Amino acid sequence: MSAIRFPVASLFSVTVCITACNNPSPPVKNVVAEKRVVPTDTMIASEEAIQTDSITSWSSFQVFEGQYPSESKLLDTPPLKARFNALVGKARKTFLERLKVTPPIEIQNHVLFDQGYMPGKSRYDEAAIAVDFDKDVIYIGFTINKNLIVFSEKGDTDYPEQFLQWMQQFQ
Repeated sequence: MSAIRFPVASLFSVTVCITACNNPSPPVKNVVAEKRVVPTDTMIASEEAIQTDSITSWSSFQVFEGQYPSESKLLDTPPLKARFNALVGKARKTFLERLKVTPPIEIQNHVLFDQGYMPGKSRYDEAAIAVDFDKDVIYIGFTINKNLIVFSEKGDTDYPEQFLQWMQQFQ
């Protein structure tokens, strides 16, 4: 009779997978992800800049008002694209899956905002994005089965009003 040998690492992996599949995971809570790296492509003009008027580079994003994120390619527009990817990292796919059904983008009080949900999953799997033009901060939020996860640049928790209202429906 011959014995089959399994490497210890394989047994460990199988044990972890079985344990993980049998035990329900704890609910995800409101989390603020803080990035320690300061982005090099900030959109707010410094006082040392030659141009001193109140128009910032975010003003070019005014064209997105009234458009749908998927049609306007909002998240593919520099520098939002790079900063968005740096902020959410591997959660990008999860966020984009939840931003399929959306109203048009709105801009109020220098804040770009939009929200959406997975087809057929309204109130369970949703997503929202807010860009505060004045503070130069991006806020991203999404839910997984009504459990809210929030990302913000610079660890900022002074959320814009529209984003805060969206978050409150899941608390």
